[in-house]
Amino acid sequence: MEQIFTVLSLLEGEAARETALKATEDELNQLDYWHHRLEKAAADRDIEQFFEINGKFHELIQEIAGNRWMNGVIADLRKVLKLHRKDLLMSTGRLQNSLIEHRAILNALLKCDATGAESAMRKHLARGLEALK
Repeated sequence: MEQIFTVLSLLEGEAARETALKATEDELNQLDYWHHRLEKAAADRDIEQFFEINGKFHELIQEIAGNRWMNGVIADLRKVLKLHRKDLLMSTGRLQNSLIEHRAILNALLKCDATGAESAMRKHLARGLEALK
Protein backbone atom coordinates (compact mmCIF):
# COMPACT_ATOMS: atom_id res chain seq x y z
CA MET A 1 0.00 0.00 0.00
CA GLU A 2 2.83 2.38 0.80
CA GLN A 3 4.25 2.00 -2.72
CA ILE A 4 0.83 2.65 -4.27
CA PHE A 5 0.32 5.79 -2.19
CA THR A 6 3.80 7.03 -3.08
CA VAL A 7 3.12 6.81 -6.82
CA LEU A 8 -0.42 8.11 -6.44
CA SER A 9 0.85 11.10 -4.46
CA LEU A 10 3.25 12.02 -7.25
CA LEU A 11 0.68 11.63 -10.01
CA GLU A 12 -2.29 13.22 -8.28
CA GLY A 13 -0.07 16.01 -7.00
CA GLU A 14 0.92 16.72 -10.60
CA ALA A 15 -2.73 16.55 -11.69
CA ALA A 16 -3.62 19.15 -9.04
CA ARG A 17 -0.72 21.34 -10.20
CA GLU A 18 -1.86 21.15 -13.82
CA THR A 19 -5.47 21.80 -12.86
CA ALA A 20 -4.50 24.95 -10.97
CA LEU A 21 -2.78 26.20 -14.12
CA LYS A 22 -5.44 25.15 -16.65
CA ALA A 23 -8.85 25.24 -14.99
CA THR A 24 -11.50 27.55 -16.41
CA GLU A 25 -13.91 29.41 -14.17
CA ASP A 26 -16.61 26.88 -15.07
CA GLU A 27 -14.35 23.97 -14.13
CA LEU A 28 -13.47 25.62 -10.82
CA ASN A 29 -17.20 26.07 -10.18
CA GLN A 30 -17.70 22.35 -10.84
CA LEU A 31 -14.98 21.48 -8.33
CA ASP A 32 -16.61 23.82 -5.82
CA TYR A 33 -19.99 22.14 -6.45
CA TRP A 34 -18.56 18.65 -5.81
CA HIS A 35 -16.82 19.88 -2.70
CA HIS A 36 -20.09 21.26 -1.32
CA ARG A 37 -21.66 17.86 -1.94
CA LEU A 38 -18.72 16.27 -0.13
CA GLU A 39 -19.32 18.60 2.83
CA LYS A 40 -22.98 17.57 2.93
CA ALA A 41 -22.16 13.87 2.81
CA ALA A 42 -19.72 14.35 5.69
CA ALA A 43 -22.27 16.31 7.71
CA ASP A 44 -24.80 13.52 7.13
CA ARG A 45 -22.16 10.91 8.04
CA ASP A 46 -23.03 9.21 4.76
CA ILE A 47 -19.84 7.23 4.12
CA GLU A 48 -21.08 5.68 0.88
CA GLN A 49 -21.98 9.08 -0.59
CA PHE A 50 -18.75 10.63 0.70
CA PHE A 51 -16.75 7.84 -0.92
CA GLU A 52 -18.54 8.28 -4.26
CA ILE A 53 -18.26 12.08 -4.32
CA ASN A 54 -14.63 11.93 -3.22
CA GLY A 55 -13.93 9.86 -6.32
CA LYS A 56 -15.75 12.36 -8.55
CA PHE A 57 -13.80 15.27 -7.06
CA HIS A 58 -10.47 13.55 -7.71
CA GLU A 59 -11.54 12.41 -11.20
CA LEU A 60 -12.55 15.94 -12.15
CA ILE A 61 -9.15 17.25 -11.10
CA GLN A 62 -7.54 14.59 -13.28
CA GLU A 63 -9.87 15.33 -16.19
CA ILE A 64 -9.07 19.04 -16.06
CA ALA A 65 -5.33 18.25 -15.91
CA GLY A 66 -5.87 16.54 -19.25
CA ASN A 67 -3.13 13.88 -19.30
CA ARG A 68 -4.87 10.67 -20.34
CA TRP A 69 -1.77 8.53 -19.70
CA MET A 70 -1.40 9.81 -16.18
CA ASN A 71 -5.12 9.43 -15.60
CA GLY A 72 -5.01 5.82 -16.77
CA VAL A 73 -2.29 4.96 -14.26
CA ILE A 74 -4.15 6.78 -11.47
CA ALA A 75 -7.34 4.87 -12.32
CA ASP A 76 -5.50 1.55 -12.16
CA LEU A 77 -3.94 2.40 -8.79
CA ARG A 78 -7.28 3.57 -7.41
CA LYS A 79 -8.86 0.23 -8.33
CA VAL A 80 -6.44 -1.45 -5.94
CA LEU A 81 -7.11 1.15 -3.23
CA LYS A 82 -10.89 0.75 -3.51
CA LEU A 83 -10.53 -2.49 -1.59
CA HIS A 84 -9.25 -0.50 1.41
CA ARG A 85 -10.73 3.01 1.02
CA LYS A 86 -13.84 2.40 3.10
CA ASP A 87 -11.67 1.13 5.94
CA LEU A 88 -9.66 4.33 5.60
CA LEU A 89 -12.68 6.58 6.02
CA MET A 90 -13.93 4.56 8.97
CA SER A 91 -10.78 5.12 11.02
CA THR A 92 -11.24 7.60 13.85
CA GLY A 93 -11.42 11.18 12.60
CA ARG A 94 -10.42 10.29 9.04
CA LEU A 95 -13.66 11.46 7.43
CA GLN A 96 -13.36 14.91 8.99
CA ASN A 97 -9.63 15.15 8.29
CA SER A 98 -10.19 14.12 4.68
CA LEU A 99 -12.76 16.87 4.34
CA ILE A 100 -10.34 19.46 5.72
CA GLU A 101 -7.67 18.23 3.30
CA HIS A 102 -10.09 18.49 0.36
CA ARG A 103 -10.88 22.04 1.45
CA ALA A 104 -7.17 22.89 1.28
CA ILE A 105 -6.91 21.38 -2.20
CA LEU A 106 -9.97 23.28 -3.40
CA ASN A 107 -8.78 26.58 -1.89
CA ALA A 108 -5.43 26.28 -3.68
CA LEU A 109 -7.17 25.42 -6.95
CA LEU A 110 -9.56 28.37 -6.64
CA LYS A 111 -6.53 30.64 -6.15
CA CYS A 112 -4.82 29.04 -9.19
CA ASP A 113 -1.96 28.22 -6.82
CA ALA A 114 -0.21 25.36 -8.61
CA THR A 115 2.40 24.76 -5.90
CA GLY A 116 -0.21 24.92 -3.13
CA ALA A 117 -2.56 22.56 -4.97
CA GLU A 118 0.19 20.02 -5.55
CA SER A 119 1.33 20.25 -1.93
CA ALA A 120 -2.21 19.95 -0.55
CA MET A 121 -2.93 16.91 -2.71
CA ARG A 122 0.30 15.20 -1.71
CA LYS A 123 -0.40 15.89 1.99
CA HIS A 124 -3.92 14.50 1.54
CA LEU A 125 -2.61 11.25 0.13
CA ALA A 126 0.18 11.01 2.74
CA ARG A 127 -2.40 11.33 5.50
CA GLY A 128 -4.51 8.68 3.82
CA LEU A 129 -1.58 6.30 4.01
CA GLU A 130 -0.98 7.22 7.67
CA ALA A 131 -4.59 6.31 8.42
CA LEU A 132 -3.98 2.81 7.08
CA LYS A 133 -1.09 2.18 9.45
